[in-house]
Amino acid sequence: MNYEIFISYKCSDDHGNKTRDYMIAEELYNSLTAMGYNAFFSSDTLEKLGSSRYKTDIDAALDTSKIMIVVLSQAEYASSQWVQYEWDSFYNDYLSGVRKDANLFTLTDGVNVHELPRTLRNVQSFDYSDGLNHLCEYIKNLLPKEENHEDILSGINTDQNRISIITGRQVTNQDIREAVALDMLVYDDIYHVDTTQCEEWFNVNPDIYIMAKDNRTNRVIAYVNVSPVTDECYDRIKNGDFIDTGITADMLLSYDMPFPYSVYFSSIVIHPDYQNTEVFMQLFNAIVKKFICLGEHEVYVKRILADAVTKNGEKFCKLFGMNKVKGSNHESTLYEITMIPPKFRILSKMSKRLYDYYQKKYDEAPYLFQDDEQL
Repeated sequence: MNYEIFISYKCSDDHGNKTRDYMIAEELYNSLTAMGYNAFFSSDTLEKLGSSRYKTDIDAALDTSKIMIVVLSQAEYASSQWVQYEWDSFYNDYLSGVRKDANLFTLTDGVNVHELPRTLRNVQSFDYSDGLNHLCEYIKNLLPKEENHEDILSGINTDQNRISIITGRQVTNQDIREAVALDMLVYDDIYHVDTTQCEEWFNVNPDIYIMAKDNRTNRVIAYVNVSPVTDECYDRIKNGDFIDTGITADMLLSYDMPFPYSVYFSSIVIHPDYQNTEVFMQLFNAIVKKFICLGEHEVYVKRILADAVTKNGEKFCKLFGMNKVKGSNHESTLYEITMIPPKFRILSKMSKRLYDYYQKKYDEAPYLFQDDEQL
């Protein structure tokens, strides 16, 4: 895959804990992705795969990126093994004439730029305390993109930018509280989950939530919860006698390993005032784009299970081409779909991209997505 922007940062400290740089880099990645850019954002998982694999992926991304942003909350991190390798390689390509359109910046948080290595000391620097808007606007001028109304996560729509989509670490605890309040409006009491439980799920995997916000009020007006779960949890739900309010944090999985996941479509909630509007398709396309982004990091969804307890839930299941499994013991209907090989319905350009992408992946390595008895 070709990348336009390379985000360089130190992921873990000497004790294996996520660094401040990681949190800033992830926020930057989400912002750039929302703007429609292909940004390279490595993870600690990639590092754990070994230096050979890591270096191969790094070099491939460096070869295509036109911009590198080095995120630094501590000056010494600029000299850490991989961070130094990344910015040094990128800058040397520029000096040697290999690339003529290289742009190298730093995004610092509480760092004196004069303490940085000479190369980084002399490039354009942005201060995180000023927010990301200035940096993002600067990049927008360097790499102008045509507005793409299919790109749902960009927050662009035909209603004067009325709705924005947020996901992952863009979601805050306040957003989660507002989502829980939506549950109270839409779901029966037996399906209500308190904020603490939702935050526990979020802490395991922030990517479970995709939310729509009305820009005029900055309030969450719709959301979906799409959670990778253990096979044991998946089977319990499929039996029809387990309500998802009973899902505990240890039943959820984080996307930290490159293999096919079983996903439970837990919720699709839209405020009554926004039902039967464009919000539904925005959420649908946002889910599809999430799957595409995950696939670019070797994370795939092999099957999806949904427990439709509302009309919107059933609408989504049928729209996506999911198959009815059975009725549950709590007066809802269970639906399921195979994602790889793709069996879902193509409803938009975005879902066509996912379909083709998943079909290609299955054709390349079908054994990755087959159950043991199929082998």
